[in-house]
Amino acid sequence: MKKISILLMILFISCEAPLNGISEDDINTFEINVATLKNDFIKGYEEGDYDKVVSIFADSIQWYGPGINSEMLKGIDILKENVTFWMENFEDISFTEGGGLPGTDIGFWGGNVYPTDQAMSGPNNVRMYGTWNVTNSNTGKAVSFKHYLVWNFNEDGKVHTVTEYADVGGLLSTFDQ
Repeated sequence: MKKISILLMILFISCEAPLNGISEDDINTFEINVATLKNDFIKGYEEGDYDKVVSIFADSIQWYGPGINSEMLKGIDILKENVTFWMENFEDISFTEGGGLPGTDIGFWGGNVYPTDQAMSGPNNVRMYGTWNVTNSNTGKAVSFKHYLVWNFNEDGKVHTVTEYADVGGLLSTFDQ
């Protein structure tokens, strides 16, 4: 009987142990955050739905844009201006998840295992890799550019900080006649 009790305890503890040190709650939170990016941010741009795009951001958003010498910009108004710029100047917008990331077509990552002394599994820090395809509405010129973002979600499921890296040089060429 004692052996059965010990076996049951081991089995119970094994079933409760997080997968690779990651809790089920963290996995679910990460999946919810990625779904928000796919269903609201990306699809919002692809569908031209301004409200869907801006719905993911906290009013106190801090944004580090992709420009040269970019500084942190604060507040939802500056981000709304950016979304408006995209919606007014580009069409046929699509996103290829993982596009330009060698060896995988997965475009959403969270946590890290290296360096081992700073490993983390936080689900509210999501990295997004991919390629956007856009056509300038005024010139008709199409371009593809690689895009990498680091999203930080708050406890309400809203993005409160985003750091953005993009190949904006090719994008600027679409404005030339």
